Amino acid sequence: MKNFLNHFLRLNDTTVPLENKLSDIVTFGTFVSVGVGLIQNIAIGIHWFVNSMLGGTMLVSVICFYLSRYKNRFRQIRPYFLATIGAFLAISWFANYGVRGPSLVLMAMFAVLGALLIKKRNNILFFIALAFLSTVLLLIELYHPETLRVYQSDLQLQLDLFNTYIFGIVFLALTISFFKSSYEEDREALIQTTERLERSQEEILQEKEKAEKAERAKTEFLANMSHEIRTPLNSIIGTADLLNETELTPRQQEYLETISISSRHLLGLVSDVLDMSRIDQGRLFLESQDFQLTSLMDSTLKLFSNEPKISKKQLTLNLQIAPNTPENLRGDAYRLRQVIVNLVSNAIKFSNTGTIEVKVAKKAVQVPGKICIVFEVKDHGVGIAEEDLPKLFRPFSEIKTATQHPFKGAGLGLAITHTIVTMMGGEIKVESHLNQGSTFTFCVQLEAGIPPIQIPENSGGEEGKLADIYPLSILVAEDNILNQKLIVRIMEHYGYHIDIVGNGKEVLQKLAQQDYDLIFMDVQMPELDGIGATRALRQLSTAQPYIVAMTAAAAPEDQEACFAAGMNDYVVKPISMTKIRSLIPKWKEGVREMKGER
Repeated sequence: MKNFLNHFLRLNDTTVPLENKLSDIVTFGTFVSVGVGLIQNIAIGIHWFVNSMLGGTMLVSVICFYLSRYKNRFRQIRPYFLATIGAFLAISWFANYGVRGPSLVLMAMFAVLGALLIKKRNNILFFIALAFLSTVLLLIELYHPETLRVYQSDLQLQLDLFNTYIFGIVFLALTISFFKSSYEEDREALIQTTERLERSQEEILQEKEKAEKAERAKTEFLANMSHEIRTPLNSIIGTADLLNETELTPRQQEYLETISISSRHLLGLVSDVLDMSRIDQGRLFLESQDFQLTSLMDSTLKLFSNEPKISKKQLTLNLQIAPNTPENLRGDAYRLRQVIVNLVSNAIKFSNTGTIEVKVAKKAVQVPGKICIVFEVKDHGVGIAEEDLPKLFRPFSEIKTATQHPFKGAGLGLAITHTIVTMMGGEIKVESHLNQGSTFTFCVQLEAGIPPIQIPENSGGEEGKLADIYPLSILVAEDNILNQKLIVRIMEHYGYHIDIVGNGKEVLQKLAQQDYDLIFMDVQMPELDGIGATRALRQLSTAQPYIVAMTAAAAPEDQEACFAAGMNDYVVKPISMTKIRSLIPKWKEGVREMKGER
């Protein structure tokens, strides 16, 4: 019987709200206890009017139980249930011989019903209303005693009172028993759920720690890979630049171009992998620097001047910059160049003949405080199928041409391009048709820049005169022998005579002997690295040099660590002659500021 009632009232079902179960218990308990009272009343011959009120109460209890149990309308039925029961009690007050009969006991049980079903914030109002109703009924009884129905005998009165007490005991016993059983079931289920959640939370924390360790290991691996690959690439690219300044035979020039293009392609792949890792970790940041739009576009497209695919496919690059486009801008020129290189490279890859058009213009609608520049790269190549367009900006995706031949690649360029354009406050779109070509259009938000510092031209045409224009005493801290030779050759090419040391301790020893205007400081060195050497150097009371970090570590946190240690600038390997030449005026100005502070 107990199992049947538990199942019937859903006491063991933890998915049913406790509030719903309570409504089921009260309405079912009222039905059963009133039914017991009705049978007893019939047995002792209580007046039919009282019994009809009990029958009405049973009917209302059945209806409310059905709506609560099977329709889940337990909140809606409560006020109607209580109002109906209260009305029946008020009507039967006089038929139950008033305060001398069972009316007060029934009112007390009704108060228990209200306390169970009504929300706590409404309890006071309910009890005030019940007290007011009882007072009114008592006053009517006092001033109109003729309204009371008198029992046939004292025995009938005593039996009715006894039956009412039995009715109350049955009702309270059922309600408390069922509610306690349901509460214990829910409590046990809650404890088990809490324990499961705690175990799950511990497992989640453990998995989180594993993921963080794996992420740190991945970051460290990529950083080390970047350093290990960029260090020899620095020597290869730098030596190729120096060799390009010498007299070469046509065949040697061809070999040199192959070396230069291949090494830069490898550098691009390394950069793409690192950029994708930063994007995944949300650690790709933009820098802000002044640049000249025409110079940026010319130098960017010049990268493709020796591209074998262009001459082999008889392709031409055509740059068009609209007349009203601002020349001096401020933003991340490196990332903007990266976007343009990716798009032009794809245009070359997907084209067999014709012209690749690169257009630049100022957008008509501007954002306040920003300059919106629109770039367009258009080719007349094989085009892209419409179903492949949504995959273009996904990492590691490949598309097929009309001949169903996939163009192999890392699949990172356009994904990185999309992220960079979005970070620069713009958007990128593509229009393409098979066998007709593709047009990539993107806009970026930049700021107005300032004109560059003009480097005077050398009357003799020798680059070595740069040292006469910007004289500097330079110390280089670099542990790699090949990179030492490279930086010496580059700086000698511009007329500088530099000193070389192999670690941070030797830097401090050199500074104890003489002062330097500029120090190129490699970050990863034996004995004492560049970060430690810079911190120790900044504690000295001697003349403070301008320190430029020179490292293959390209992550933003590496740059922040260099600046936090006291370095003034940051150059990522590979270091080219063009980069050195463009930055020397800036470094000379920094040296002047350092001397002005002393």
